[in-house]
Amino acid sequence: MPEEELVELKFRIFDGSDIGPFSYSPTSTVAMVKERIVTEWPKGQGVQ
Repeated sequence: MPEEELVELKFRIFDGSDIGPFSYSPTSTVAMVKERIVTEWPKGQGVQ
């Protein structure tokens, strides 16, 4: 069975720090990605 290519996402926060990179299957849902971002978001950092 061929290995599935993964999609890599990295997010830059306004203060210059990064969240990620995270690798996801192309079949991942937006909800799965959102859940991971919310979990990894630095505590005490609001959205501007």
